[in-house]
Amino acid sequence: MKLSLLTFGLASEWPLDKIIEVAKANGYAAIEFRAEADHKHGVELEATPSQRKDIRNRMEDAYLVACCIGTSSRFESPDRVERNKQIDRTRRYIELARDVDSPRIRVFGNVIPEGVDRDECVKYVGESLRILGEFAEPFGVDVNLEMHGQFNFWKYALRAVEIANHPRVGIVYNCDNPDLVGGSVAATYSYVQARIRHIHMHDLTDPFPYRELFSLLKQDRYSGYLSSEIQGGPGAERIAAYYAALFRALLASA
Repeated sequence: MKLSLLTFGLASEWPLDKIIEVAKANGYAAIEFRAEADHKHGVELEATPSQRKDIRNRMEDAYLVACCIGTSSRFESPDRVERNKQIDRTRRYIELARDVDSPRIRVFGNVIPEGVDRDECVKYVGESLRILGEFAEPFGVDVNLEMHGQFNFWKYALRAVEIANHPRVGIVYNCDNPDLVGGSVAATYSYVQARIRHIHMHDLTDPFPYRELFSLLKQDRYSGYLSSEIQGGPGAERIAAYYAALFRALLASA
């Protein structure tokens, strides 16, 4: 298991060089870039071919992986035209991921619109994921649905990925207290464990049982990345250091 520095919150105001510097100094193995959020890192659709090459080179020079690009793409709309717009834009993010050597992107199902049948909405999301998985296959990029919003419910997220039925489509597990059954994450985890390709963590002092999750991941020989979705503000560099130290301590004790 490897720790990734997620730019959302903590590093949104940092340019790429500073993100790399802080990640390297504190033992992060990767960086997850949140796109479409006015961050300062420059990993966006607007990046030119030469800028994309430069981003990739700087990451490689620092021995860091661009482990994920977090998009705002969401596919729950009952309007096929709107879904197709989202799909077309997401194709461009798959190309961006290829250019900066990121093995995956993150997308959403998110919120089931009022008046829309839940099974139909899950179907919309799953069919969109299948189209994107097929597009992403030759690029070597995964398209991962985050368990977020109403799609944080494991049944919706899992069913959408099953409908997609493509090896390039998986799940971003989002450590969230509603997943807990009797204070344990084991039941929810058991439903989605085979589909997990990436993980978002939050405050490691939160009641969420991270030590239990890490133990389950160890049992499954999970070798992927876990990203630090935390807030920054004053002292953000120190927060990044403390977070990495606490992660390593919890992982060692799991």
